Formats: sequence, structure tokens, C-alpha cells
Amino acid sequence: MGSKTSMVSCINWRNEFQTLKEKLPQSHSSSKPKHGNFDDLHDSTATKENAPSTIEETKGSPTNAEGSKKQNHHEANSGATDLTTSVAVAAASASAATGNAEDEYLAICLSVKDQTRDLPEWFTHHYHHIGVRRFYVMDDGSDPPLSSRDIDWGIPRPAITFHFQDRATRVHRMQAAFYAQCAEWHGTNHTWMAFIDVDEFLEATSKKETVNDVLKSFDSDDRVGALGVNWKTHTSQGLLKRPESCRKAFTTCLVDTPKELYGGTDDNHHIKSIVKMSLFDSCLNPHKFNLKDGAMTVGENGDVIDSIAWRSPVTRDRIALHHYSVKSKEEYEQKLLRGNGMSNPKNQAYWNHVENDIPQEECNEMAQYNP
Repeated sequence: MGSKTSMVSCINWRNEFQTLKEKLPQSHSSSKPKHGNFDDLHDSTATKENAPSTIEETKGSPTNAEGSKKQNHHEANSGATDLTTSVAVAAASASAATGNAEDEYLAICLSVKDQTRDLPEWFTHHYHHIGVRRFYVMDDGSDPPLSSRDIDWGIPRPAITFHFQDRATRVHRMQAAFYAQCAEWHGTNHTWMAFIDVDEFLEATSKKETVNDVLKSFDSDDRVGALGVNWKTHTSQGLLKRPESCRKAFTTCLVDTPKELYGGTDDNHHIKSIVKMSLFDSCLNPHKFNLKDGAMTVGENGDVIDSIAWRSPVTRDRIALHHYSVKSKEEYEQKLLRGNGMSNPKNQAYWNHVENDIPQEECNEMAQYNP
């Protein structure tokens, strides 16, 4: 089902959106944004000095969920959280980690709230098809906490380490704070860590390489501190209800536009980062990281990424990040109500943009994966 057809089925939703918006927090109301600047770059100018380093209160969930206990950590003079007192909590929940062994080479840090219906497919893909064996799930106030739910996640439970954050004590730019925690508590267990969302799926696009192979090609170069992977943005496919499989249902994507069209800041020019943990410094924004010792973020071909979030020209000859940014009408409504981990959640304008503003093409790569 093409883009124009998809919008016919969604006309009524546009008329209903005002009713939905009345249920949203005030922060969801905003004017229509420009191309490529829709949500999580609101704080993109943050530096190490003004970015949060952690959260005020953490509940570390051990591998067996019954062991969770709330931990309060306060730095008496500044009011900031003292990470050093939290490390023991995190270490207990990561007891299965084995340093930089092959199965701990690459980990994923995920910031998420609820989305229990999305997680099993996401876990399954990255565990079975990408080979990731360690997932750090930073639970942003799910109710009840994700670690307490009796759910088949689709992968061995010991591969998942949960950390719970009470919504009442969360901080500004919570996602950035979560990323700092992942690096502080677990970074030494891994050579690389990917910082992606539950609507983003990694893919090794070359039959000659795995994702780990791509990363290993940069291991010995100390100038490289992170790999920036271009988005491939999927549309709603005209679906009104949640499908059984995200990967198999949404097989239409936005085309890669030339840099000249939108200045190289539209959807597919965006990157997400896989960071070499020995060079992690701080989170600039959800797309890009500050790195130690003058290290750089590069693309799959070793090209330096100087911008705060974008890479041009877009290439995915070795690795891609499929971004299911809207999914179905039903799921997008749920996303609006759920909010996000930064300061400026998506809105109706973003839906209209993905569905209408940029030409689309068929993209069936992810539909080939089973399960």
C-alpha cells in the first residue's frame, strides 16, 4: 500500500487529533517543525558541562527480578547524584558479564517506557540475527516495572539487565542520563555499546560482514571513537492497527534525499551511534556523543561525521539502522501519549511529514528475517 493510499485511510484520524491532543501533556503541543528537527535534538547543543551525568534515584534490578531494592544516592553539597555509590548496585545486576569476551563485545543500551508488546521482536532480532548477547534496559518508569513482568522476551532472560527509574524522580534529558549510567556502570564490560531505541533495528547489509565485523574494522584505530549508522525511515504502510510483526508489516521507506534538498538534516541523514566504550565521554544528544582524546565519530566508510546528528551522503553498504518511527495509527497514538526520554516529544506534524513530505520506496529487507 503506497503513501497516498495510506493517507486516505488516515484522514479521519487527522480530524480526531484535536481530541487526542487534549489528553496529552502540555509539552506535546508545538508548532510544525522544520525538516529533520522534530524531537530529540531539542537539547542538541548540550555539552559535557551542562548534560546530566546520572539520575537522582535508581532502582537496580538484578538478573532475577525479585532482588530489586530502591537505592537513593544524593551528593550532599551539589544536589547531584553520586554515581560511585551506585556502581555496586549495577555490578550486581551485571554479574553475568564476562568482560570483553566475544559474546560481550557489543552491548545495547535501551531507554524505554512500557512497550512490552514491542520488546520481544526487538530483542529477538538483535539477539538471534545481530548476535548481541547483552542488553541494558533503562526502564523510564514503566508501570509496573518491566523487570517484574512475567513475559517471554524471546531471548534468554539472563541476557537482559534492567534498571528502573521512578517517574517521580526522573530528571531533564532522562535519556542522556540513562546513557551516562550505562557507560559508567557497564562500559568496561564491552568494547562497543549501541545507543538505540526500541523502534530501531540494526542490520548488517553486506553478506560478507556481520555488525561485529564492521565494528572490528575500527578497533585498532584510536582516532575512531564511535560509528554513526544512518537511519532508514519506515512509514505507516497505511495500517490503522498494530500488526503482528513490525519488520514484516512496514515495508515502505522514505527515499534518501540529496543533501541539497533539506541541507542534509532530513530523516535518513540522521545517525545513531555505536560507541567505543574506552573513548566514551558524555552524551551530546541521543544521536551523537562527546568522545575522549580527540576521537571522532565516523561513518561506515571511515568518513568523519562533524555534524551533531547527520551524515551525508547517506550510505548503508555495510550497516543500517531501520527506524520504524510512526508504525500504525494505533501505535503512533500510543507513542504520543507515552512521551519520550528527552524534552520535545513527537506530534501530529511529524506523522504528516513522514507520510507526505518525502517520496517513498519499497524496502523489504527486514521482512526476510524469521523469527
